[in-house]
Amino acid sequence: MRHPAVVLGEFDGFHLGHRQLIQAALRVADEHEAPLVAVVMHDLAQTERLGTLTEACRGILGAGASAVHIVDVDTRHAEAEAERLVRDVSMRMEPVAVVMACLPGGARDARFPSLRTSLGAAGILQLDVARWLDIDGSPITGRGVRDALQAGDVLRAANWLGRPYALAGEVVHGSGLGRTLGFPTANVWPPSARVIPTRGVYAASVSTADGRSHAAAVNIGERPTVEVDGRILIEAHLLDFDEDIYGTRITIEFRRWLRGERRFESVDALIAQVEQDVVRARIAAV
Repeated sequence: MRHPAVVLGEFDGFHLGHRQLIQAALRVADEHEAPLVAVVMHDLAQTERLGTLTEACRGILGAGASAVHIVDVDTRHAEAEAERLVRDVSMRMEPVAVVMACLPGGARDARFPSLRTSLGAAGILQLDVARWLDIDGSPITGRGVRDALQAGDVLRAANWLGRPYALAGEVVHGSGLGRTLGFPTANVWPPSARVIPTRGVYAASVSTADGRSHAAAVNIGERPTVEVDGRILIEAHLLDFDEDIYGTRITIEFRRWLRGERRFESVDALIAQVEQDVVRARIAAV
């Protein structure tokens, strides 16, 4: 491969800001008549991610990069990691240009404060791109997506991601209480190392293993009215669906926030509220 242009980032979740960055980097690569290689900084210290490395690579390549190179970094040792990263990029790839985002107060400024300085010291042409902007002028960042999810604002998160935020997992057996109450659920334990939207009830879309998509009302929480063990569970009530899918994998796309988690005075009050949740989830699916 000819000496490439390199685009450098974490690319967690591959949101619309990342897509803008790739587009800017492609223009730089075209100016140099060079292929574009994306270097993904996979932070070993990050415990809650917006997506998998596979999803990030798929998004990067789909946006036009020729190749993806993954580098493990540990932001707990930011200074040493920045120097190692620049050394690896400059010596192994000999890039004609390095493109990276530069947002005031952005996560990379806090976690890799010397990265841009190290790039300059290595004699690599660098272009800072500060155009990760939403239509209202707000910068699109992974931190912003996380904040939106932790506030239950899955619609804003979807707007920044360019798609609904999704979690996947295997359907496990629960207590069977949902079926007893008239609302059978497909239960999934929260995936490890993933950002989980805040506790509450959501309108969602659930894709089953056979590829079908179903409107659903999804609860994330401890079920305080009927449980006392304190474990967080994701419960998806698929509308107009009554099939055995235990042991299969489902994907839950969060569409709308409906309400927060709460404890009800009685099971009858809980049933009445869930009936309302289902109606609202059905409306949101239209």
